[in-house]
Amino acid sequence: MRLGSLPPAHESVVCLTYLGDRPLLVRHRDRAWEFPGGHTEPGESVEDTARREALEEAGATLEDVQVVGHYVLPSGHVTIVTRARVSALAPITGDFETIDVRAFDSLPEDLSWHDGIYAHLLRELGLPGAPR
Repeated sequence: MRLGSLPPAHESVVCLTYLGDRPLLVRHRDRAWEFPGGHTEPGESVEDTARREALEEAGATLEDVQVVGHYVLPSGHVTIVTRARVSALAPITGDFETIDVRAFDSLPEDLSWHDGIYAHLLRELGLPGAPR
């Protein structure tokens, strides 16, 4: 994870979404709990991707989206990491891959990825919700 830096190109954006001081995650239909995020559409800014993905996947309207860094997977896939507070939540439509949306006191054990990236991000950024 490279905090505060942006790569010359990226494939996707993840948004560390918060409802108050609680991380807001979505349950993916085929995986488990994760923060909203996904591939950037052509011509779309990082902030626009974060806002679109949060709205599609969580029904969330975001306040002040902040870019906090990026990470590169072993495959070379580059993901920009953002964070934002949720200002409003609408019911999910079922049109996307999300089946549930929930705010947690700390990250659930049943996460889509077991590489520890979410806990690492929350700890490094000093955000609430990292497991103890």
